[in-house]
Amino acid sequence: MTQARLRHLLAAEIRLLLRERLTVAILAGLLAALCLGAHTGAARVAAERAAIARAAEDEARAVRDARAAHLRYARPSAVKVNYWQDPTHAFGYMTQFLTVHAVKPPTPLAGLATGQSDVQPSLMRMSFGFSTVFDDTAYDLGAAGRLRLGPFDLAFVLVALVPLAVIALAGTRLSAEQDSGLLRLIAAQPAGPRRVAGAKFGAAALVLLAAVLGGSALALGLCGGPGALTEGGGTLALLAAALAAYTLFWVAACALAASLWRGAVFALVILVLAWACVTVALPSALSLAVDGLAAKPSRIAAIDASREAQERYSAGEEARRIAAAWLAARAPEAGAALRDAPEIRRLARDAFYDAAVAPHREAARSHAEAAARWSRWLAPLSPATTLLLALETAAGTDAARHAAFLDAAAEYRRSLRAFFEPRILAQALHPVPVCAGCQARLDFDAYEAVPAFPAAIDRDAGRRQALVSLGCLLAAALVLAAVAGRRFAAWPA
Repeated sequence: MTQARLRHLLAAEIRLLLRERLTVAILAGLLAALCLGAHTGAARVAAERAAIARAAEDEARAVRDARAAHLRYARPSAVKVNYWQDPTHAFGYMTQFLTVHAVKPPTPLAGLATGQSDVQPSLMRMSFGFSTVFDDTAYDLGAAGRLRLGPFDLAFVLVALVPLAVIALAGTRLSAEQDSGLLRLIAAQPAGPRRVAGAKFGAAALVLLAAVLGGSALALGLCGGPGALTEGGGTLALLAAALAAYTLFWVAACALAASLWRGAVFALVILVLAWACVTVALPSALSLAVDGLAAKPSRIAAIDASREAQERYSAGEEARRIAAAWLAARAPEAGAALRDAPEIRRLARDAFYDAAVAPHREAARSHAEAAARWSRWLAPLSPATTLLLALETAAGTDAARHAAFLDAAAEYRRSLRAFFEPRILAQALHPVPVCAGCQARLDFDAYEAVPAFPAAIDRDAGRRQALVSLGCLLAAALVLAAVAGRRFAAWPA
C-alpha cells in the first residue's frame, strides 16, 4: 500500500471515529472532568495565596502594634508592664508578640496537582517552647472523610481517567470487527494487518492526543488563567510531551490487546485489569514499599520524650540547675541571682526541651528525605506514578519539596533564636534604663531586622522530573507498540 493510500485510510478512520456518538460523549465527559480538576487546583492555589497574604498582614500588624506600644510606653507612668505584656523588650516580643511564618509558596504550575497538600501545610507559624513537638502538627486537617476521598484535581483526571477514555475509544478497535465478521472482509483487501492496525490505532491516537492536550490547555486557560499556560515555561512543554507519551502508552496497550485476537469482551477485560493494576494496585504496592524501605519513626515516642522533658524540668530544683548550666555556658561572669530571672529560665527551658526532642525531630527529617528519595526511585516502575510524580514536582506538592521546606523551617527557627537570645542575654546582664519612670523595658525596636523566612521555588526540579518521566513513558509506549507490531504480522487464522 502506498503512503498516499495509507493517509487516505488514516483520514477515513479519523472521520469514522469522530462521527460516532460514543466518541463525542466520551470526549465531552473528559473535557468536563479536566475543567473540574483544573477548577479544584485553581481553588486550592487561590486559598493558599489568600492564607499567605493573611499571614503577611498579621506579621505587618504585629510590627505596627509593637511600634505603637513603643511610643505609648515611652512616657513615665505608674502602670507596671509585665514582661509578657511588653513588646518593647526582646524577650517579651520573642515569646508573646513575634508573628512570623515559614511559607512554601505555590509554584506557577501549582494548580496541576494537589498532592499531599491537604496533610502537608504550606504555612507554619513559628513559636518557641512547649507548644508542639513538630511544627507541621499545628495545622487543621479538616474533615477526615474528605481526606479519605482525596482531591479530584487535574492530576487525578490525567493519571486515572484519561486511560479509561483511551480504553473506551480504542479498546475494541479491530476486536469489534472480529466479533461482527467484518475482519474477514478487511483481511481480503490488499492492505496488510499492520497497515490496518496502524491506521485504526493511529487515528485513535491522533484524536485522543488532540482531545487530551487541547482539553488540558483549555481547562488550565479557563480555570487557571493565561498565567498557568505561560509561567511554566519549558516545564509545561515537557509535561505535555510526557502526557502525550502516557496517552500513547495506553493506545499501544489497546493495540496489544487487539493483537491477541480474542474478541472485544476479552480485550476490554484485559485492558480494565491493566488499568486497575497500573493506576491502583501497583502505586499502592509502591507506596507500601516506600513505607517499608523508609521506616517511619514513632511520633508517640517523640511526644513521650517531650512529656518527660517537661516533667523533669518541673521537678524540684532541676529547673534551677538547668538554668545555671545554660547561663554558665553562655555568660560565665553572670551572678547566681541572674539564673532566676524569668527570661533566663525560659531560654534555658527551651534549650533543654529542644535538646530532648532533637533526636526525634532529626529522625522525622531523615524519614521525610528517605521517603522522598525512594518515591523518586520507585516511581518509574509504574507509568501512572511516573506521570503523577512529574505533575506533583512541577506543582511543588511533591514529598521532596515538603521535606526541604521542613528543613528550612527548622533552620529558620534556629536563626530566630540566634537573633533574639544575644539581645535578651545582653539586657539581662547589663540592664540599661531608657526612660526614667517608664515601666516598660524599651530596649528593643529592631522589628524590621527580625530575620524573614527565605521562601524559594526550585523551578528546575519540575523540569528535571518531567524530562525523566518523558523518557520512561516514551520507552514504555515504544516497547508496547513494538510488541503489538510484531503480533500484527499476519491476520488470525
